[in-house]
Amino acid sequence: MIRLLIYTLIILAGAFVGPKLVENKGYVLIAVGDYTIETTVIASVLMLLLAFALLQLLEWLLLKIAKTAGFTWRLPSRWRQRSSRRFTLQGALALAEEDWSLAQKAMSKGAGAGELPLVNFLAAARAAHHQGDREQAEALLDKAAEFDNSEAAVSIARIRYRIQDGEFASARQSLEGLSASLRSRPTVLKLAHELYQKQNDWDAIARIAPALVKHKLLSETEAAQLPVDIESGALNACTDLEPLQQRWASLPKKLKKQDQLVLSYVNGLIRFRQPTEARKLLMEQLDKKQPQPQLLALLPLCSEDASESLIQVLKRQYSNVEDADLFDCYANLSRQSRQYREAKRWQRKAIDLAPTKYRYSQLAELQEQLGEQHGALDSYRHLLDPSLS
Repeated sequence: MIRLLIYTLIILAGAFVGPKLVENKGYVLIAVGDYTIETTVIASVLMLLLAFALLQLLEWLLLKIAKTAGFTWRLPSRWRQRSSRRFTLQGALALAEEDWSLAQKAMSKGAGAGELPLVNFLAAARAAHHQGDREQAEALLDKAAEFDNSEAAVSIARIRYRIQDGEFASARQSLEGLSASLRSRPTVLKLAHELYQKQNDWDAIARIAPALVKHKLLSETEAAQLPVDIESGALNACTDLEPLQQRWASLPKKLKKQDQLVLSYVNGLIRFRQPTEARKLLMEQLDKKQPQPQLLALLPLCSEDASESLIQVLKRQYSNVEDADLFDCYANLSRQSRQYREAKRWQRKAIDLAPTKYRYSQLAELQEQLGEQHGALDSYRHLLDPSLS
């Protein structure tokens, strides 16, 4: 609407001014040295418009020539960039297909004139690592490190590959060499958690546990289980009796009720030949109604000469319990006191409740010990049953 109004005003102005210009043409006189030019106002205006149009045309031609020359000059560079994009795409597809050899070659070629050579070198290093070529992976990471803002990505990739290769000491050194800001990143925290687990450095895991929970790197279940895992791992890692007992004594009462921690501590006591303390703790930890299978499995390992009395204690406590794991425990305790027939009887009871290949193998050994060769052969045949676990 506004444009239409403007056009209307221009037409009206032309209709008004045009006749005036025709009646009063006027003149323009231009004198340069000995030369003079005289013309009408209308002709001079037309010549000015024509001159302006010619200048515009000349400018357009010059720009066109310059662009054409520049395009021709940059043509080889454009070809290289196009080739790099093609190789990068090929490498990305090869990575998706896990064709590591092709991915490494394509990504390396695509880095030459590529738009993001840092990404190409990192991807090529990943492909080289998957092929087990550590030297080539390190060389590609070194090339990636030459670019700006590459420290974090290269360092994290290098630590991850060393952990996967089992070079834990080297990975730990690289991890500790990172700046504090990098070590606090979620990706690095996750790598640190994995590395500390493999090194059994549970105190180090305890130090980063708050950050792991804060950044939600663990599920709710894993976060709740983490303190137990830390203490369990620390107990298992003890190399002497005194530090084992000190670690256990320092635990809160709530944690001492956890079956997993009791198992770790009892295993340590058995390892350091403290069967009496181990047996006492196990008996206290056993549930009054339904005994825990993992605790029952440890009882024979710390029974020594108390095996027969232990059976009597368990019978009184679980007089009405029919449980295959409990019967396994009875069988193992009887075996330790060389009561093989009694052990066979308990082992058969366990098999009647829950037949497994392991229980049949235990029964077969007892039958061989008693000279029951045919019975042992029959038990061994059950080991071939695919329906048994």
